[in-house]
Amino acid sequence: MGLQATLKAAWLVGALSLAVYRPNSVTICLALFFSLLAFLTTRGRDLFVILALSLAFLLYFWMGQKALVRQANLPDKKGQIYTMLAYPDERTINTDGLVAGIGRLKSSGDRVYYYYQAKAPEDLARFRSSPGPTLISGQGDFTSIMPATNFYQFDFKNFAKTKKITHQVRLQEVGLKLDRPLTWLDRLNAYFHQLHASLSDRAKKLPNPISNYALALLLGSKDQTLYDDNPKIQELGLVHLFSLSGFHVAFLLAAVRKLGKLVGLYQELTLAIMALCLVGFYWLTACPPILVRAVIAGEGRIFAQAFNRQFSSIQIWSWSLLLTLIVHPQILLTLGGQLSFFLTLALALLPEDWSTWQKGLFLSVLTFPLIVAQQYTWNIWQSFANLIAIPVFSLVILPVVLVAFFGQVVPGLAPVANWLVTMFDQSVYWLGNLPGQIVIGALPWPILLVLGFAPWFLLGAEKAGRRWVVGTWLFALIIGFFLVHFPRTGEFTTFDIGQGDAALLREPYNKTITLIDTGGKISFQKPCFSGQGSAENNPHGKQGWPKNQEGQARSVIVPYLHARGISRINTLSLSHQDQDHIGDARVILTTFQVDQVLLPAGMTKQAAFRKRIQPYLGRTKVVSVTDRVQPANLPLRVLHPFQPGIGENEDSIALGGRIGPLVLFTAGDLDQAGEKKVLARYPSFRPDLIKFGHHGSRTSTNKEVLAKWQPTYGLISADRKNRYGHPNQEVLAIAAQQKMIVYDTRRQGMLRYVYENHNKGHFQVKSFNDLTNSKTTN
Repeated sequence: MGLQATLKAAWLVGALSLAVYRPNSVTICLALFFSLLAFLTTRGRDLFVILALSLAFLLYFWMGQKALVRQANLPDKKGQIYTMLAYPDERTINTDGLVAGIGRLKSSGDRVYYYYQAKAPEDLARFRSSPGPTLISGQGDFTSIMPATNFYQFDFKNFAKTKKITHQVRLQEVGLKLDRPLTWLDRLNAYFHQLHASLSDRAKKLPNPISNYALALLLGSKDQTLYDDNPKIQELGLVHLFSLSGFHVAFLLAAVRKLGKLVGLYQELTLAIMALCLVGFYWLTACPPILVRAVIAGEGRIFAQAFNRQFSSIQIWSWSLLLTLIVHPQILLTLGGQLSFFLTLALALLPEDWSTWQKGLFLSVLTFPLIVAQQYTWNIWQSFANLIAIPVFSLVILPVVLVAFFGQVVPGLAPVANWLVTMFDQSVYWLGNLPGQIVIGALPWPILLVLGFAPWFLLGAEKAGRRWVVGTWLFALIIGFFLVHFPRTGEFTTFDIGQGDAALLREPYNKTITLIDTGGKISFQKPCFSGQGSAENNPHGKQGWPKNQEGQARSVIVPYLHARGISRINTLSLSHQDQDHIGDARVILTTFQVDQVLLPAGMTKQAAFRKRIQPYLGRTKVVSVTDRVQPANLPLRVLHPFQPGIGENEDSIALGGRIGPLVLFTAGDLDQAGEKKVLARYPSFRPDLIKFGHHGSRTSTNKEVLAKWQPTYGLISADRKNRYGHPNQEVLAIAAQQKMIVYDTRRQGMLRYVYENHNKGHFQVKSFNDLTNSKTTN
């Protein structure tokens, strides 16, 4: 099969994997496009080979998807006894004593996530004393993984499917027993897992940030604290440097080659050692999917050199993709896989006469739609950061991390190495903080396809043709940007954030943006597990705030606002001081430009304001409101409170007004007495849509008020597993008596009322299936 035919086959097979495992408009269009490309531009034997190869892979993908569907359709079970095989390097223990990991059920061999909440610090000693493959047995609940319950939220269920995982087991009790592998292959696999865990523990003894760097760069064990400590790594597109890839393989092969020359080994022996080192490196790093391509490509180059064969970079890339899809059929559904194969193909095709900055700019443009489709934002410093970081990584960071990792016994070496890594880490943080992050938004998929395909035509186009390509790319981006940032519809959206409240009111064309409450994590007393998890790290002088004290604003509210093209919030209305309403105000205030914060009059005197809001205000204006104060740029009217609150019981802000054809009333945690006061003061106010106060609590909904208002629709925000019994059954019965249509985040996820004008509007929900039937949240 010729060079171009091999490349077309790889493209087509890759597109088929996407269409089979994640069928949607984009993947089906890609599969059809590459099918037509192959059939219209290939003749003779090459066409036959492409057809046979494609059909073989299609059957393979279909069988894999069928097995995944079978696994996903397994019924949930509660209170059963489960036994699973688990490896020490596939589990984590957080600061709350939660043990989490990946196990393989002994009954079926299916991979599952398992979770166990330790009762006391001593309970964790059993896990640490099991350094090898362990059989974990205990009673627990076997449940499906919950899908994303908000629009534009990271879908953990889909991510787990790329790892062939569809369920999780939450254990109430555990028994541990060391497993004794029977076959030599199982023993070898167990040995590498145990060695990987041991080396990870060694890396964790280093100070941060070099500890996180060692875990990521040497062992492929990226801890989320790496990105929590320095989120600019992701924002600047430097994630690929911390993913085991061709960068690390090239470094390893170069080191072995130089060592072979140094000790005078024959070239053939050096090549054999290099081939074995690649396999060992892959196994040692726990076989990450992202590393398969680099290992296959490296082995291909070693084979070519050993047998004096000539393989082009395109051939190596094509066969690497095909072989990787055998091992990990869903690799192209991950951002890491997409970036890895896109960038390596581009590097193989780039003209040699292009300058460094031209190549960097091209690669930046090429990855633009992939990153924007995931993050909805773009940092203009990304290309510059990569151009500087890549040589610094290869010449300084990776060697320094290696020396620190293997030289821990040398006094004073680790602190010096950590200082060098800290300088780099702080430079990334400083660069990422420069003005330059642009909120692009969730571009329509046809726009993303144009942005993804257009740059490839630059490689073979003449000067005039390149102008057309650049013009097309920019035109598509401008159109997409305009559609996202100036939508003709408005919305009132209730976020599904568990036991909390947060809602967005966005007027058509993004005229004004109002966020009502932020949600927040409600913490209950847990056993103390001091000393667990990763070490504290505050390398950039940031105001500390433990990650496990945040609610879901960062994972739910921020992505949604960015997806809708929102970078500035006109009004942040915080109804009252409860944690489940204002707990994540910090996240919003430090992520977005907020013009004004509305608080009930009197709240600025409370400890909650001084702790959770005041330190993060910056230039944001604070407006204390009663119904006599009507702030600018607020499309709703303040209906409550009527006077400043007293002590810890300041009144909740209630807002009302017209959104499209409906009149809205949102109450915060207003109680029945407050509702009666609103009715008495505004007797002509008649809301069509109400957001029930206090998550549908009985004490916050007055039967007489509802009978007078006779609203058509009701919204409830509550957690699927809340301990308060929200929403109260009496409230639901009252709503039924009033013949209200009630939407509930517990059952339907995110709730959106979308309107165009005063005559047209409709409701949208994230799930049409009752989410309370699935007893797990993520």
